[in-house]
Amino acid sequence: MMKATKLAMVVVLTAFWTSSRVQADVDPMAEMRSLVQGLQKQMQSMQRTIDMQNDKIELLQTNSSPQLTPTSTEGAAAPMTDFEFNERLGGALGGANKWLKNLSFKGDLRLRYEAFDNHTGNPADTADRNRFRYRLRYGFEKGMGKEMKIGFSMASGERAYNNTSFGGNVDPTSTNTTFDNNFNFKDIFIEKAFAQYTPKWAAKGIIDKLTLKGGKMDNPFEKGSSDLVWDRDVKPEGLSEKFDLNLIDGSNLDMTGYLTLGQFVLDEDGAPHGDAELFAHQIGINPVVYTPLFERPVDFHSAFSWYSYRNFAESSNFLLNGASLARGNSNVIGPAIDLDAGDFEVIELYNEVAVYPMGLPTRFFFDWALNADNDNQSNTLRGIGTEEDAAWSFGTKVGGIQKKGDWELSYAYKRIAANSVVGAFNDSDFGTNAHAANRGSVIKVGYALTDNLTLNSAAFFVNNLNTGTGPAPRSMDEEQRRFQLDLGWKF
Repeated sequence: MMKATKLAMVVVLTAFWTSSRVQADVDPMAEMRSLVQGLQKQMQSMQRTIDMQNDKIELLQTNSSPQLTPTSTEGAAAPMTDFEFNERLGGALGGANKWLKNLSFKGDLRLRYEAFDNHTGNPADTADRNRFRYRLRYGFEKGMGKEMKIGFSMASGERAYNNTSFGGNVDPTSTNTTFDNNFNFKDIFIEKAFAQYTPKWAAKGIIDKLTLKGGKMDNPFEKGSSDLVWDRDVKPEGLSEKFDLNLIDGSNLDMTGYLTLGQFVLDEDGAPHGDAELFAHQIGINPVVYTPLFERPVDFHSAFSWYSYRNFAESSNFLLNGASLARGNSNVIGPAIDLDAGDFEVIELYNEVAVYPMGLPTRFFFDWALNADNDNQSNTLRGIGTEEDAAWSFGTKVGGIQKKGDWELSYAYKRIAANSVVGAFNDSDFGTNAHAANRGSVIKVGYALTDNLTLNSAAFFVNNLNTGTGPAPRSMDEEQRRFQLDLGWKF
């Protein structure tokens, strides 16, 4: 049939050439050869296309099961059913496809340059410093049905070296690793290992969701707090329960709320006053108000927290592998194994409002904390009054980073008295060796170079508040300036 088609087209072209020859004075043989050559090229291209299509149809028919082989005269393969696709995928992966369902991986890498400009009386802090660091985190979460989930992640960090032992990680507020130690291999630690249960039967009435967690987990108390109390790298260990509440659903006002409880282990050794533990409680509300003043609603967030520390300040429970986690909490009078505060019963009030003028996200916050169980006698003995038990912070952030081209700018001021909050767990960048007993400003700027690559910078201007008389005495208002430049990738 192909030969007959070619012959018919040659006849038509010959007739066309004969009629056109009468009207134009051209070389008939040259014109004829050109037309035939063009026709041959087109026919060859068509033949190749037909051959490729036939090969694809034959391959589909060979791979299809007899039940799915098309019987229509058109010869098109029937689409693969979901059941057949899952069967074939499971066979190809040896059944691993069932484990891959509801499995998600995520991680990030951050490279940091950090500079210190110190103006302190502590000989250990006087030298200016430049250092390079990295942070690597990677993990997964796996859904186990509709109500259960497990999670696991690893992170970089640094070990403690002292005269007697090769210890573990001594900074629960940092996953940074410094470029140092003559190219030696770096450590990796378990950052999270948890199980989560979200029972459907608990979603009744105003309870929108109940989340139960156990293990080493993300801090469930970050939502209603700032880094005045919690560094964002802290991963507590124990149990937590969170109730998400649906309080009001109106035309101009929506309000949700939550109640979070936590029972965490700090130090388990049984010496002489027992284990160190933290019992945490937080209740918060999130009103959303719709107003004609802004295109988007105004978001409010208020939270009250109570952190009850048991035995942390006693019996060396604040020591880890020989390193002190006091970090600004005073330890200059009485036994060296006890912190001067005596105990920590920290209450916190956090308030935040987010508005969107001209579509620009803008957030304002105020955070206040008080150690209601601070031993004021220690303050009197040190001659510094009774202002050691309170901390507060305020600030604002403009913008927000979600995708390429986004930017953000933030400012915060903090004043953290020595015995107001636990220095082991608040912002680790706010001061070199002390996370408490400081005051100062923090300025941060960020820009998304791509959807996954962000450039961030930060400047810390921190003044010392601790007038202690320990082995490294300090004077009021000694200043440290810290500058950071980060490149961060998310994957």
